[in-house]
Amino acid sequence: MASVTDITRTSDAAWLFDLGEALRAQRKSAKNWRLRLIDGPNMNNLGARDPRTYGTIRSLSDLHAAVEALASGLGVTCTAYTSNHEGDIIGFVYDHAAETDGFLINPAGGNSRGEPVAQALADSGKPFMELHFANVSASGWPRGTVVTRRATGVVMGLRQYSYFSAVFGLVRHLDSLHG
Repeated sequence: MASVTDITRTSDAAWLFDLGEALRAQRKSAKNWRLRLIDGPNMNNLGARDPRTYGTIRSLSDLHAAVEALASGLGVTCTAYTSNHEGDIIGFVYDHAAETDGFLINPAGGNSRGEPVAQALADSGKPFMELHFANVSASGWPRGTVVTRRATGVVMGLRQYSYFSAVFGLVRHLDSLHG
């Protein structure tokens, strides 16, 4: 079992794999879902951002490794993608929808003008979770972002743990739909 010290070191993905394995017993299916994690504009600068909002995670690659480890422990696959360009994100969704069971997205800097991204995700026909490091409702988005109204669920305000919660939530959702 991981200690509290281990849990705060999110760059060490081993404890997340172990957590995923422990949570696997909660799954209703053994299907290896194929998830795609999308990080939008400004997330590539994660390690240099305010730690009061973004926590102690050192880099976006550390975050992606941690998410992929949790997914692997759960018995699913998660592949991460990052872009500062809305058109690239839209293309990614359309290009990968056929081989994806569910999406996770942090629209980040695309919160207010992300209608085309929201439309692409809706067009995919796949469930998707919106996630944020910060509580965007408390910081001026009381009704959520443009993506929120089409999302299967939203997790926010838990820093990197929003990502981990969203992965588990989406896996459980997929299991309940197809289990």
